[in-house]
Amino acid sequence: MGWFFTNLHIHKPAVYDTNTFPALLTEILSAQGFMQKNAPEEADLSVAMFDAGGKWLSLCSDGLEFYTEESIQKICNPLSESLSADVLTVSCFDSDCLLLNRINRKLDLVSWAKIGSYPGVKARSTPAKWKDIISDSSRWKSALKQNYVFAEEALESIEPLLGFEPDQGRFCNELIPERFSQGVQTLYFALPQAASKSAPPRLSLPTFNLTPCEIGKETVICAVNKGGRSKGLAIAFSGNYVENEEIRFRDVQLEYAFDHNPRACVRLQLEKRQTQKGQWVYWAEIPSFELREAVKEGLPTLKAMGEEDKRTFGVRFIPEGDPGKLLDIAVHFIPLKNPEGQCGWCVWWYNKSKRAFIEEHNRSLREIMQKHNPPGGVKLLNVDDYEID
Repeated sequence: MGWFFTNLHIHKPAVYDTNTFPALLTEILSAQGFMQKNAPEEADLSVAMFDAGGKWLSLCSDGLEFYTEESIQKICNPLSESLSADVLTVSCFDSDCLLLNRINRKLDLVSWAKIGSYPGVKARSTPAKWKDIISDSSRWKSALKQNYVFAEEALESIEPLLGFEPDQGRFCNELIPERFSQGVQTLYFALPQAASKSAPPRLSLPTFNLTPCEIGKETVICAVNKGGRSKGLAIAFSGNYVENEEIRFRDVQLEYAFDHNPRACVRLQLEKRQTQKGQWVYWAEIPSFELREAVKEGLPTLKAMGEEDKRTFGVRFIPEGDPGKLLDIAVHFIPLKNPEGQCGWCVWWYNKSKRAFIEEHNRSLREIMQKHNPPGGVKLLNVDDYEID
């Protein structure tokens, strides 16, 4: 996997006060609902500012992206307008594409420079619109046209042309403090809490598993809380296989703290029980399990995804028994203090029927097989292998 990073650089005005930019950035983010905090444990995101003593002041963030249209409108444009200065962003996508964006509101100028390609990155290079801030136009055009094994390697040629200090274009949190140990100042920001602490928990599936379980093979189904903080979780397996135990489950465990290595695990002992409505289920309770509150609304996409990953939990299990009943497996996540806030998974529920699911699965897989070589083990489903109602 290659590098992903995004940073922003501001050309220092002739009269430059080191306190001006932090105050201006705080003002811009405050207008978007962010509140400045004094410590990282109180914050939802951080912004690191780097002054190498040269022409450019740089910043990166663990929660702000600078290449999207939204960030251009909400961050880049206000910075350029307030300072009457060039604002330049550098973004790297999986080491396959390097994207530079120059904005100067005083000159009413927006320009791009792109090396390589990446899905969804549609900007096209406009090298002539950079000539007034680079030192050598011919070397600039040459650097943009070259082929690189890793797109970020282009910065070695581009940085001196822009007046960057060495490696300044790579400024990102992953390289602090390894490479940028001096001249870094960090600001912390938080958003108002979205879910009230008194709101009931409400669980949801962050992703939907589109392939059926297989006998003897592990399956992981995940959930996340979209409501308020709570404690206590039940895991239930339902289906017409439970009463006569045509399918059983082994090595069942609750997994969480996916942002840690290794992740946390709790082994579960399933109990066969009958609900008040007469349905048979395999059941396990974890009364002490903490359901963290929902991710705050208004966080940038990158930060919100990371925070949701921290809150996601899942159940891992291996089914054994009758393969004909595999499509009947349903998994339920139930908050003990608000059973109505539960969520559940069954592979065909998003289709009208099991038969419709198999037909749609095979149609989609055939399309993929025509365009790509799928990994070994990928196969079409046979309707005769399952009990179809």
